[in-house]
Amino acid sequence: MDRPQVLTPAAAMEMTAILAEVASAVLEWAPAIAAHIKVQFGGMVHSSNPMLLHSLLTLFVRFPDAFGAEDERTMARRLALAACEAHRPLTARLLALHWLLGFTRFRNLVPGLARWFYPNLFDPLALKAKKLDCLAYVAAEVDGEKVAGGRASEQANRLLDDGLVCVSAFRCLPAWSTETGVAFRALHRVLVIAAPHSTDDTCCSGAGELLNSTIFHHLQAILVDMALEHRGLVPVIAEFTNRLLACNSHRWAGEWLLRTLDERLLPRLEPGYQLASYYPLFEKIAQNETVPQLRLLELLTKQMVSLTKKHGPDTELKSWSQGSKVVGICRVMLKHHHSSHVFLPLSHLLVLTIESFPDLEVRDHARICLRMLSCVPGKKLRHLMGVGEQPSGVAPSHPGSLFDIPSPRPAQDLKSMPDLVSYIHLERIVPLVVKQSWALTLPNFSVQSRPSGYILSIQDVSSTPSEQEKSAGPTIERIGYTQETLRVMDSKGAETLQILRRYFACIPDYLHSSGLKIRIHCTFRFESEPFNHAWGLDSPVSGSDGADELPALYAVAITFSSSAQFGKIPSCHVPFILGEPPGSGMDIVPVDNQNREESTYCASVVIELEPREPSPGLIDVSVAANTENCQVLSGSLKPITVGIEDMFMKAIVPPDTPKEGVAMYYQDLFHALWEACDSSSNTGRETFPLSGGKGSAAINGTRSVKLMEVTPKVLIGAVERYLASFVVSVAGDSLVTILRGNGVIKNVLWEESVSDASVGADALVPYSPDSNLQLQLIDDDDIGVGSERYGHESKRDMGVMRVMIFLPPRYHLLFLMEVGCASTLVRIRTDHWPCLAYVDEYLEALIS
Repeated sequence: MDRPQVLTPAAAMEMTAILAEVASAVLEWAPAIAAHIKVQFGGMVHSSNPMLLHSLLTLFVRFPDAFGAEDERTMARRLALAACEAHRPLTARLLALHWLLGFTRFRNLVPGLARWFYPNLFDPLALKAKKLDCLAYVAAEVDGEKVAGGRASEQANRLLDDGLVCVSAFRCLPAWSTETGVAFRALHRVLVIAAPHSTDDTCCSGAGELLNSTIFHHLQAILVDMALEHRGLVPVIAEFTNRLLACNSHRWAGEWLLRTLDERLLPRLEPGYQLASYYPLFEKIAQNETVPQLRLLELLTKQMVSLTKKHGPDTELKSWSQGSKVVGICRVMLKHHHSSHVFLPLSHLLVLTIESFPDLEVRDHARICLRMLSCVPGKKLRHLMGVGEQPSGVAPSHPGSLFDIPSPRPAQDLKSMPDLVSYIHLERIVPLVVKQSWALTLPNFSVQSRPSGYILSIQDVSSTPSEQEKSAGPTIERIGYTQETLRVMDSKGAETLQILRRYFACIPDYLHSSGLKIRIHCTFRFESEPFNHAWGLDSPVSGSDGADELPALYAVAITFSSSAQFGKIPSCHVPFILGEPPGSGMDIVPVDNQNREESTYCASVVIELEPREPSPGLIDVSVAANTENCQVLSGSLKPITVGIEDMFMKAIVPPDTPKEGVAMYYQDLFHALWEACDSSSNTGRETFPLSGGKGSAAINGTRSVKLMEVTPKVLIGAVERYLASFVVSVAGDSLVTILRGNGVIKNVLWEESVSDASVGADALVPYSPDSNLQLQLIDDDDIGVGSERYGHESKRDMGVMRVMIFLPPRYHLLFLMEVGCASTLVRIRTDHWPCLAYVDEYLEALIS
């Protein structure tokens, strides 16, 4: 022990180990032995041999009380110098830095040795990483002391910047380079040292101080500048942020960093093809619920506009690739954010993509996202967006698969399941006036078997056309009529023909083009409890407040078919609908409430028909949909009844008619059609070209009457409720006063006089013996009573209402209602005689 310098390094190391064991054993009885060891071996601190230094450090750890503060500073300075000596082996230099950071008594001295930790240009990369760890520790300690004292810390920022100079080449190297990893490892160490991990996996205690620290703000500025100046580092910055977000102790730092990128980086970016480099960061911002999405959505909207303008023959797949990525970011927002927070800007972006983006696939994906955003609420949407994604920690079944195929579920026993009709309902919003029509139980006499070039026209029932006249030529459309001699037409007849020609020229020819369409508004809904029972779902069904627990149907397709002449009926689609909870109150809403407020659990469905003839019928309904368990239900629902009142439409007004002249035009058209539907009219031989100029129509009308024994109050209430939009004129002082006072019927002609109200005295049609039509609206026993009533005009002296109804595809129904105090006589004329039976039912139901 007197001459340790004569020993070789290995021998000295072995001897110090033996002496440490012996001294530790007798230290309790001989405390001075530790001081003696220090005196004998303390000189090894100046040795250049790493083994001797390590031996001295072993004694320092074993006998800490024998060494004072000055000895600690000397040893720490010697270790820092050893790490800077380039001639030493790499392991020795790394070991020196390890001693400095690993031993608690040395760690407090590290900030004073900062100038020795700057990496040299030719230091090995492992040594640079270890020195940057030391600088990170120094910067975090210095900044923490300054923040605690309420002072700004520029020294910590300078330490970090100067330390990164040694690896500054990482900005020009690929993102996967080792130097890039070393630089970002140093940045991460700054955060970890400033706010260490907590033992209980919760937020660290130093989070608040670090948020206010200069070093944290400087680190954010470094990352923003890196992202702006070096686009190749964007994936590394995104991964750096993701590493912080994955740690429970430092998740707050990742979220704050994302907010900083959103505030400082996004406003400085310009749309264009180069913006695609920032999509990984955009996806991280879109995934985080704490970051507002407005700036990102505005930038993505500008990007889609830019891509649309730059699209051309030379863009190749750039538009598709970048457009798909933008829509993918929108999909991430749908999954991680409440739809109410991003609805307006996100819907604007998706609508812009749908309307103007050049790639069809991108438009389709945007349309799907927009439909889900607007139709599927809350948790249901986030659950739907997560279907098919691979759970974390589970390897995919096929590495190249894009979607997860759900595991097959046991098939339901279709025989044991209740019919869909019991819990899925498609119902009319406006119920029919005629609850049950005889036409729905009789065979449908359609005109489908007629030649396509044949124009339907109702012949006068007193004449029987020959077989030759009924045949239709292959290229010329003929209107059957009996050959008569030429007749002279007066000015009134010429004016009538002029009105009718102008009017029929506006009616589309359904044989050569699309005809007029009618729409039936319905509601689609399904009940939760029977649905869960039928499909074996265990989810509880709560009240209306538990919408997230209610079952749902996705991608509902409703198809229609009918044997009636309604043309091809388009199918309807409901993207999403929630089940109706029990006790929602739907069963206490009056059936005839036409203004019923649409329920949250009902979807609006519009059935569009293109009638070939105005007659009632049934529409068969089939439905197919997906459940939340990836099952498909399909089946038939209750048919929808189409009544004669569904065919009621207002007559077409020529486009050159001024708005203030519409009422007068309807009045003139009513008189022209009334005259033309008279069997003795001179217009029976005339044909009127339809819109398009290919087809023509003829008017051969028929007449009838209907006596309605009701009070004026009942009749006026029924007309105002169901026929107000079809009234063209009202005559008679008392009747005009009542209807004007009610204010329901508007934009009609009001006539004080009723001198011309009676149009024709004959009420019934002079039927031909060869005709099969038999219309008898008055019983034989009441003929005398009816005749007596017809002769007393004073009983119906309140006034007259004229009603004109258009029946698609090109027919008309005219009512002239002579209103009296005890009864009303309705004179009916039409150019489609089969509708008379339906009209009789309708008028009966109107006042019942």
